[in-house]
This record gives sequence, structure tokens and C-alpha cells, in this order.
Amino acid sequence: MSKATLPIQVNHRRLASDNAKLEGIIPLQRFERLIELLEDDAGEIEVQLEFRKGRKHRTLVVGSMRAQVSMICQNCMAPAPIELDTILRLTVVSSEEALAALHEDDDGLVCEDELILLVDLLEDELMLAMPMVGKHGEGECQSAAGQAIKSQQVKKSVDTGGASKDTYRPFADLAGLTSGMVLKKKD
Repeated sequence: MSKATLPIQVNHRRLASDNAKLEGIIPLQRFERLIELLEDDAGEIEVQLEFRKGRKHRTLVVGSMRAQVSMICQNCMAPAPIELDTILRLTVVSSEEALAALHEDDDGLVCEDELILLVDLLEDELMLAMPMVGKHGEGECQSAAGQAIKSQQVKKSVDTGGASKDTYRPFADLAGLTSGMVLKKKD
């Protein structure tokens, strides 16, 4: 059974009054800022949202999102599948002042109208769920660079009995180069 595609925008106040639940998918192509971080825009975001009244009769949105996206692996430069799974809890407020007045533990979103774009509601949370660097899981890189990194890790593990005793110092050889140099002071 396929899930229904969610609308582009919803009336958040009406949904909160009805204690409504939305469940469905949103095509990844709608998330313009998110897809700039990805290898491609294929796929969809699975969304489950509950709208209810929060403090001061503001709309409170609680839910979860899940997606399979593709980033470029920074070890082998090949596409790597990344699983995004995040929850959100946002209070919808009508002004910047109301946003600043929220309790420090509350996250908020400014929406001056009754209608809110679902992408606006969800995109920042998805971007925060992204890893800092795209990469394959341990031992999954297929390129020579990925295999070289894997073999270095295995060699280091064998040399040290599995424990890392030495710290890798990439500029340690420079000390030998500078010790033989004599600096002359110009008069």
C-alpha cells in the first residue's frame, strides 16, 4: 500500500483545533535547500505529524520524518546512501517577537498566516539530521582511495594489537628538514 502525497500547504490553526494527524510522503524535489546537499533529488520523505494546541493557544506540531537520500562519499567520491530519521517538535508563532519570547527549550517557526508550507515546517529539521560529511559505512567504499584507507586502518590495528598507541603526526617529517638548516642573519 502506497502512502498518499501530502499537500504543499496546510491550515495549521484548523489542524490544531481538530487535533489532526497527517501521514504521508513529500517528494524530495520540493526541498530546494536540502537537495543542494545531496547527490541527487530522487526519493521522498515519509512524514507523520500531529497538530495540537500548545501554550497560549499556539499551534504545536509534533512528528517524525524518515528518508533514504544519497550523498557523495568523501572517501571514495561515489554516491553513498544515507538514512535520515528525525523527530520534530515546533511551536508555530505569528511574529519574530513571539519567537524570541518562546521558552529556551522550545523550537519555533514564524508563520504570519493560517496557511503554512509543509516544506517550511520540515526542511530545517531534515538538514539538521544530515551528517556533516557523507561517507559509506565501515568497509563499504569501492574505490582505490577507500580501499587504501581501509587497508591503513587494518594495518594500524594489526601493528598495535587493535589499540591505537601512536598519534598520527602528518608534519613530523618536517622537523628533520628544518634541523639541518642554518639560518643566517642579514646585516
